[in-house]
Amino acid sequence: MKTRSVARILPMRTAGTHHFVERAYRETGAFQWVRETFVNAVEAGATRIEYSIDWQAVESHGVYRRVIADNGRGMCAEELVEFFNTFGGSGKPIGGLHENFGIGAKTSLLPWNQYGLVVISWREGVPSMIWVARDPESQEFGLKIEEAIDPDTGELALDEVYAPYPDDDHGCDWSQVKPSWMGDNGTVIVLMGNSPTDNTVLGDPERQESDIKGIASYLNRRIWSIPADVAVRTLEFHAGDRDRWPKSEAESAGQTASAAGVVLTQWRNIEGAAFYIRYPVEGFKRGRLVDSGTVALEGGTEVDWYLWDGDRPRVGSYAAESGYIAALYKKELYNIQIHHATYRSFGISEAGVRRNLWLIVRPPLLDDAGSKHGVYPRQDRNALLLRGGPNAGQELPLTDWGAAFSERMPTAVLEAIRRARGDRAVSLDDASWRDRLAARFGTRWRIARLRSRTGGHLRMSLQEAGGTPKKKVRVRRPESPGAGGGGGGGTRGAVTIGSRLGDAPAERVKVGGGIPRFRAVGGEQFSEGMMAAWQPNDPEFPEGAVLINVDHPVLRAQIEYWQGQYAEHFADDIEKDVIDAYGEIAVAKLAHSAFLSGIVPSKVIEEKMRSEEAMTMALLGLIGEEAVIAPRLGGKFKKQRHD
Repeated sequence: MKTRSVARILPMRTAGTHHFVERAYRETGAFQWVRETFVNAVEAGATRIEYSIDWQAVESHGVYRRVIADNGRGMCAEELVEFFNTFGGSGKPIGGLHENFGIGAKTSLLPWNQYGLVVISWREGVPSMIWVARDPESQEFGLKIEEAIDPDTGELALDEVYAPYPDDDHGCDWSQVKPSWMGDNGTVIVLMGNSPTDNTVLGDPERQESDIKGIASYLNRRIWSIPADVAVRTLEFHAGDRDRWPKSEAESAGQTASAAGVVLTQWRNIEGAAFYIRYPVEGFKRGRLVDSGTVALEGGTEVDWYLWDGDRPRVGSYAAESGYIAALYKKELYNIQIHHATYRSFGISEAGVRRNLWLIVRPPLLDDAGSKHGVYPRQDRNALLLRGGPNAGQELPLTDWGAAFSERMPTAVLEAIRRARGDRAVSLDDASWRDRLAARFGTRWRIARLRSRTGGHLRMSLQEAGGTPKKKVRVRRPESPGAGGGGGGGTRGAVTIGSRLGDAPAERVKVGGGIPRFRAVGGEQFSEGMMAAWQPNDPEFPEGAVLINVDHPVLRAQIEYWQGQYAEHFADDIEKDVIDAYGEIAVAKLAHSAFLSGIVPSKVIEEKMRSEEAMTMALLGLIGEEAVIAPRLGGKFKKQRHD
């Protein structure tokens, strides 16, 4: 056997890589390394992937190191060097629109494993081992070069790739880290941390990765579906009670719950996000996936929707239990959104519907050949960008997609919204008040509607109220200069403006839409502390609706104050009048913002001046509200309450 000792670290072939590695690492998110190693394994043809632990080091040194193993095609010695000792290596083009960049695994692992990544790969039963680390003197990342003295010849060799060997210094025989299920091909990566004694089983110590279900939670939210022929599982370690961690693999396998009822280590299978949307739990009768479908938007974008009814099975934190909006790209979810405001842009504000509705947007991929429209991943692989027309690198147009989805709202989703709204659907019944406000602002308040048009790519109903075609009318055309008499006349065809979907061809247009509505809703539909919000895309009101938080403490205090001024039997009517007053004022303030069009960018108006924070701030003053409330109540409820 050769006698080995470390001589030096051979820097990566691209000079100054530590700057690139550190910068790229800062752009990544928590558990990025899990995504990168998973995708690499799948692309290598693996049918089994495990995030496990090196039990040898546990038993000999009490060190818990994370091990990532797969049974893909493996790498020979030359491929290992090419992959790990070249920044951007792996035989993949760097910067290709839809490539899984070769820099991912290295940049997400090396900054918190500067002592090293031990990589052992088997190709047709032949193992090759490398050790990637950071040189403490030059600060460069590269391969550890080992001196190997052959006892038979006495010759000295410097090896960057070598056969796995027993390593007393680190408490393991590297040839024994290969799992029994791997076969003749596969790869094992051992995360060594920043020192020989680091416990890397809890992930990156600089990020929040110590949750026992962290890896499962990440993959079950990020990966849409696990390939049918691939099994993925992770060995979970509870961050607390480290003194009670199992001291051997056998102890872990036979472990029972701790005194607090917590299992400190356990294996968990990864199923993917799609599985936990449908979540077919046998025997569960309190809820189910009741409907699903696809809504086609412009430009080739489609939205898959999934609607659950009733309770959900317990998921815990190892997957997403409630609804979300996300973009699907090559079997991965990007730009995951759960915020109220994002759902409101899709026409959904009701908390009960949000919890049970998943919207998965599938935009077209940007073609490498030069198509003018489509999405591609940001270099850190954590967000998608859109190229449309001459512009590149735009954020995803979730608001525009939301507006288009709300116009095509599936019947099942619309019915769920109506059930959730119940009797609180709308206020502002004072037609004269709305007419006065509309006279001032209606022409400025532009809303998206459908207009009938032969050959239009959308579809609308001609049956909704106010939407029947107008009669043809005679139109006088001005005489053409030099024409010999016979003034040009003609007819103007029927024009229908509406919002409901149907069978008639139509196009989308912007028209003066009158004044937004307002709706009184519960506090669960708002961010914490917010009193009002703007929902531009409402499935029942194309002009949009202002939401008033009837549970907000400021509004409740106002209601209680005015109820205290009058007899108790007026309490319910007073509550409605106070809420209506706040709603009317909120609508008026929102309508006034239309005057800023052309002065302030529309994006600023929509995102800043009509935000939850801005709408809430506009309603916190008492003088304006009392000027509306006091005369209204005084005129209706003459008898003042006396104590």
